[in-house]
Amino acid sequence: MNKIQKLTTVALAGSMSLGLAAVGASAASASTRPKAPSINLSAACSKGSLGNLQAQREDTGQLSIDVGVDMTRHTAGVPWAFKVTDNGSTVAAGTTRTIGDGSFSVSRLLWPKGGANHFVFTAKNLKTGETCRLTGTV
Repeated sequence: MNKIQKLTTVALAGSMSLGLAAVGASAASASTRPKAPSINLSAACSKGSLGNLQAQREDTGQLSIDVGVDMTRHTAGVPWAFKVTDNGSTVAAGTTRTIGDGSFSVSRLLWPKGGANHFVFTAKNLKTGETCRLTGTV
């Protein structure tokens, strides 16, 4: 191996080790970052169905909200009215129907308000009158 080949080999080995060190440092800093605040709440509704409210901060800074109900009787096509508020402002509302397993889920992606975001999820079964209400803060 001539002198130029030796210098090239040393330079390549050095740059590879620097690259691997940078990857290791990046992975270490990612694992030591604090986790984004999130909530995952479940509670019984007025007639035994299970309501769920999930909210978490995404890497983009937005909030991912997922709400839903899992009925005690797995019946498809049951209409439910729902509403989600964030600090008193409606962020999702409407009527939906359960799928084959007797559940429904609604997801939204939104920009957080300043300070804490206080969510309230309400749902009403339009056939039986069953109601669900969950609250949580991120």
